[in-house]
Amino acid sequence: MTYSVTQVYNQVIYDVSHPDWDTYFIGTFDFDAHNGTVSNLQGQLSQAMDGNATWVPLTHQLSVVADGTDGLIVTVFKENTTDVFAGGGFAGTGTMGPVYTYGNHNAFATLYIPLADPTAALTPVQLGKLAYGDCTPAGLMPRNGSGTICMAGWLTASGGPGGTMRGTAPITQSIAAVPEAETWGMLLAGLGLVGWAARRRAFQ
Repeated sequence: MTYSVTQVYNQVIYDVSHPDWDTYFIGTFDFDAHNGTVSNLQGQLSQAMDGNATWVPLTHQLSVVADGTDGLIVTVFKENTTDVFAGGGFAGTGTMGPVYTYGNHNAFATLYIPLADPTAALTPVQLGKLAYGDCTPAGLMPRNGSGTICMAGWLTASGGPGGTMRGTAPITQSIAAVPEAETWGMLLAGLGLVGWAARRRAFQ
């Protein structure tokens, strides 16, 4: 079954000046409830520093890790590699620390998928698994022609803001099932019948 996902990473530095300048990940993925697998995760990551006028496509699902508590930590990348920050890798959610120096123009977003119900609200511990990193040219570091810092966000162990500038918090994730084509067809047909019945009544 296909699901849609929206993540919002509040950028603390903009809370007063531009409250709507947050980082968003919007995407879709397929979930096989029988096998407990996630595939085809893809979407796009907004760049808060330009007021979300630019979006980075993330199309390479390269990491799936079982967290040991009936959930999957799934990460999708811009490039076909997990090398994001200088020194390699994309570190880990909630433990990235200062490793957000410039890497290779890559970007990523990490989701947490509860296996029992992908649409379930996340616990504070599960929210701590979410993270994003953006080392693309418009992300942060080369914006003014100098610097080596990527945009990144996660929650610290205490649930506070982690990441660049003043950090990122709160972080939210919402997942919803996407109706299949047959369901949409039945829904539209039903609405058509309701409309026809209403018109028929109006002319009787």
